[in-house]
Amino acid sequence: MDGVYLSWMITALALGIILLPLFKPPWFVITIPTFVDFVRRYWIHISIVFMIYNAKDFLDQVDRILMASTGLDMTPWIYAIEGNMVLWVQQYFENDLLTVFLTHYYVTGFMFICYVSIFYFAYFDDRWMADRITLSIAWVYLLAIPFYLFFNVRVTGDTIPEMETLAYSLTPEIADWFRRIDPFSNAMPSLHIGVPFAVWLCITRFDEDRRWNRYRHLVLSYVLLTSFAIIYLGIHWFLDIIGGMLVAVAAVGLADN
Repeated sequence: MDGVYLSWMITALALGIILLPLFKPPWFVITIPTFVDFVRRYWIHISIVFMIYNAKDFLDQVDRILMASTGLDMTPWIYAIEGNMVLWVQQYFENDLLTVFLTHYYVTGFMFICYVSIFYFAYFDDRWMADRITLSIAWVYLLAIPFYLFFNVRVTGDTIPEMETLAYSLTPEIADWFRRIDPFSNAMPSLHIGVPFAVWLCITRFDEDRRWNRYRHLVLSYVLLTSFAIIYLGIHWFLDIIGGMLVAVAAVGLADN
């Protein structure tokens, strides 16, 4: 495993543990036995998370084959609608420190939202919410598959001549990692928006006693900052963000059935 990727993963997991007391119900006591019991009671949820992660890698390989054989590319359609709007954002805000921060936030924050969102609800034994969150995230990925295979949209930094893929080229190690795991053609819809927006919608829709209000506010803040980050870093189009939100709405609706 690459050093930078391991650092991102450790940081995401550490943040999840550090923030655990902030979101726990008042009556809950954090102990080692409760961690063991969490694994025993929610092993299916944990398995689904790992299945999704591994399926994404396989999907990217299939996408590369389809792109090479069919040349499917819907990027010109997106560019015809948006033009250079994302470029204007990047050029206006571009700053070395901001680039470093948002690059690490882009990966670490997504790991945190994907894994910790399911972990928190499961660990604190809110099965209703854990089920809805897990199903919603799974549906987001499933609904995105047709787009990734048959509606290929390239990242903005790989399309607009003056735009840079700031996140992908921050360091040689990071650049090499992204080139190996990302086909650069899966921009629509944005999972960095689809997944957390689905989590936020779930909490808003299903948390009737509002015990998760604090975490809901955190997720909404993540969605807002990430929307800016993925535009600034030269990864997504504005339409990718809208697409991610629409997929999230559909996913949460399916999870409620």
